[in-house]
Amino acid sequence: VPIARGIRDATALRRREPARLAAAAAALADDSAAARREAAARLGAVGLDALPALVDVLQAAVTEPGAADPAVQRAGTIARGLVRGLGTSARQPLLAWLAGPDVARWPGVIEALAATDAADRDVDFAEYLLAPALVADTPPAARAAALRLLRRIEHRCRTAAGEPAGPLPPDTATAVAMLTQRLDCVLTAAGLPAADRLLVEPVTDPANAVVVGGTPAGGMSSSGMSSSGTVERFVFDPQARRIGRVNVPPRVARAQEAMHLARDLTVLGTDDAAAVRLVLLTRLEAALLSSTDDSTPPRLPVDRLVAALTGPGGFDFAAAADVLDMAAARGMLPAAAAAAWAIEAAQAATGPRPEPLPPRARGALVRALEVPDAGVRFEAARALALTAGDTSFRGSSRVIEVLLHAATATGEDVAVVAHHDTAVRQQLATDLSRFGYRVEQVATGREAILATRALADTVLVLVGARSVRPTPLETVQLIQRQPLGDVPPVLVLVDPLDDDARGKFLTRLLLTFGDMPCVGVTDRPDSLFAPTVDPVTGEAVGPPRFHDRLAQIAGPGAVAPAARAARAAGRRSRAAEALALLARLGRRGHDGSAAETTARLALQSPAAASPSDLFAPAVAVLATIGTSEAQRAVLRELDAPGLPEPSRRLVVEAFAASVDRYGLLLDGHALSALQARYNSTGRAADRAVAAAVLDVIHSHLRKACPLTADAAHSRPTR
Repeated sequence: VPIARGIRDATALRRREPARLAAAAAALADDSAAARREAAARLGAVGLDALPALVDVLQAAVTEPGAADPAVQRAGTIARGLVRGLGTSARQPLLAWLAGPDVARWPGVIEALAATDAADRDVDFAEYLLAPALVADTPPAARAAALRLLRRIEHRCRTAAGEPAGPLPPDTATAVAMLTQRLDCVLTAAGLPAADRLLVEPVTDPANAVVVGGTPAGGMSSSGMSSSGTVERFVFDPQARRIGRVNVPPRVARAQEAMHLARDLTVLGTDDAAAVRLVLLTRLEAALLSSTDDSTPPRLPVDRLVAALTGPGGFDFAAAADVLDMAAARGMLPAAAAAAWAIEAAQAATGPRPEPLPPRARGALVRALEVPDAGVRFEAARALALTAGDTSFRGSSRVIEVLLHAATATGEDVAVVAHHDTAVRQQLATDLSRFGYRVEQVATGREAILATRALADTVLVLVGARSVRPTPLETVQLIQRQPLGDVPPVLVLVDPLDDDARGKFLTRLLLTFGDMPCVGVTDRPDSLFAPTVDPVTGEAVGPPRFHDRLAQIAGPGAVAPAARAARAAGRRSRAAEALALLARLGRRGHDGSAAETTARLALQSPAAASPSDLFAPAVAVLATIGTSEAQRAVLRELDAPGLPEPSRRLVVEAFAASVDRYGLLLDGHALSALQARYNSTGRAADRAVAAAVLDVIHSHLRKACPLTADAAHSRPTR
């Protein structure tokens, strides 16, 4: 069988060789009818791969001086018939060819499109002919072919409607309006093509899970649709003279179509505000999808990001704000987050002391704080914290809330288990811990909602099907209305005796949660978390079902180890940045007392002793809080075993900043402990650290209680 399959593939590959197809296309002009039939049969057998050769035949029939030759015309007629036989499936590769730089062959491509138009009366490509018909740099043959096809389409449409024929070609304003309307429709959830190849293979090994781009970290996609599928698209390779097939995510397929329309709008030189903003949104989305960065959203270089949002008159904050609003309203959440970051980067590039943001841009960032996506919220809060200025503004308290929630992440995957039975709850926690989750156990639905909203690391929620206060349905609905973080996937667990064959409890559950995105109903046998074991041999005959069930509702990225690690690292990096921003806001006068508990927990997280991780920003946050507990928490870090010397210096500097701002808030016990540590320690490094802290205290006391001129010196002079 492998040998036969290899022979078949080699035969198909040989049949598609460009040289053989070119020879068959040349034989279409042969004087022998048998040779023409054989060539047509050879070209028809390869399907869409024959399009390059057929386009060359149509090109010769349109543009060559000897086009009146009966042989050339006969070959063109046969080529049109072959393209007509391909039907509407030939339109996408032809439009992809028309979007490329091969301008010399546009006449043949447009003639091929005209042949597909004859095969189907439903025309959906008229907008792509406007730029070739109107731009002055278009080759005359391509312009004439585009005008002929436009005239035919317009005549048929107006005849069906009973209207008189309009002027051709249309004026630039009309063409811009048509292209803008088409691009506006493409950049919507309805314009996202449906996946024609679903990745429905069971996930038996999470390491081999196929992750397709386009789903935000941890849960529901922006539009509620699954990204576990691809769309087949055709790409023309001008060097190899061959049409290749690629499977791309739906977002990439939509971006390719949108970039074609955006290019046509750009070459028409329009200054219409709506058209310009749609073009900017298209360029930003294409730049994000072409990035190799795995972060969410991708962190593009600043110059590239600002260039994507730069219009004909330069970077405009009003246009960038409109793009941010459009991206958020259309569910293009990575583009919305990137637009917020671009506004902050452009404002920072205006000078060393930039002015506060324009009101229109600040208003768009404040509205982005309510977008149901943690990445968009954080980027908007970050931009406002850095560029909004020192004065309070509408939404400034919301910025603090978003940063406080982002700061709770430590880089661990947290699962919340809500079950009324303590034994079952503990068993589920034990099972989940073996899959790398830190488990929070609660008993009621209300506690599950609060636990889910409390931490940015929550990536999974398990709810018992008979949980109370509130019901499972109300619990899931409130979990999906996250005020700050991402929506985690939810598994509703049924007990073995929940379906008693009379009340149909399990059936009602399936009907209730069947249409809710990122929610699944599952049972609780041993095979969910443990391999299935043959009772006779004792050998494992099947993997645990947990990975496959979670991948069905949240996508393969929820179980793939590399994707989970990347998202966890992104959350931890975002937490460090959020703590640094909270410290900056605290130094500018904002009340950061709510961040005290979060900062102290960040100091206790694993690997937080590194100055480049959570340690430095957490200590900086505590230094901006004027409480005795915050000052004690800062000094308590000096007792941590194995604390590096750079971290010790950070602690001393943070304590000095706190004392300088709020005064000495330590009680007598803490001061006595410091003096005892200075007098009893045997290590020179520890003694130097204690001396530095005491120097800070004595310097503050000398400033607070200055000595009079005739008073005795506080220290002996001998």
